[in-house]
Amino acid sequence: MAVKNFVAYSLTRLGVDHIDIYRPARLDPKVPIEDTVGAIAEQVKAGYVRAIGLSEVGPETIRRAQAVHPICDLQIEYSLISRGPEQKILATLEELGIGITAYGVLSRGLLSGSQPAIKGDLRARFPRFAGANRQRNQAIIHTLQRLASEKRVRPAQSAIAWVLAKSKSIVPVIGARTSAQLSESLAALQIRLSPADIARVEEAIPASTIAGTRYDEHQMRMLDSER
Repeated sequence: MAVKNFVAYSLTRLGVDHIDIYRPARLDPKVPIEDTVGAIAEQVKAGYVRAIGLSEVGPETIRRAQAVHPICDLQIEYSLISRGPEQKILATLEELGIGITAYGVLSRGLLSGSQPAIKGDLRARFPRFAGANRQRNQAIIHTLQRLASEKRVRPAQSAIAWVLAKSKSIVPVIGARTSAQLSESLAALQIRLSPADIARVEEAIPASTIAGTRYDEHQMRMLDSER
C-alpha cells in the first residue's frame, strides 16, 4: 500500500501519467526486497511505472529483486575514488544484464577541486572534505589535474570520461549549477580514453589512496551496498 500511495503522489506532483523508472532510494531493512519489488511490479502491470530500478544495494539483494521482476538499473555511487562496486556489484550487474546509473562521479566536487565554502554546505560533514582527510586528498586532486592537463582537458571532464570508459552500461548523473558547468561536463562525451589511458589513471590514482569514506560512519553502516 505504501508503494502504491507514493507512486500516486509522485504522478500527481509531477503531472504525468506514468513514471519511466521507479526505484527505492535505499533498502528498507524492515521490508524484504521481494515485497517492495513485488509492490512496484503491480504498478508496472497497472501501467503507472515502466521499469524498476534499485539504489545502493549489494549483489544478494540485486539477485533477490531480479527473481521477482526484471530490474533495469542500479543507481550507485561510482567514481575514480569511489570504486567499491568493482569488488562484486559490477560483475553481478553485467551477469544479469542490469544497467548502472552512476552518481557522485566527481565525488561531490572533490575531483574538480571544489570545497565547502559557505555556511550550511553539507559536504563539510563528509569525511573526505574534513580536516586532515581534505589535506591528504589534495594530492589526488593535483594528480588528476596533471593527468587532465596532459590531455588538454579539465579535471572534471577527465573524471567523467573515466567513468564512461569503464562500461557502455554506465550512465553518469551529472550535477551542474551553471550552464558553464553543464557545458564543461558534456564535453567529456568527446574524450576517448584508451585502455592504456585508463590503466595510467588508475595507477596514478589508486582507489586506496582516498582518505575518508564517502558518507559518515552511520550512513555507511546503513548502506546495503557496503555490506
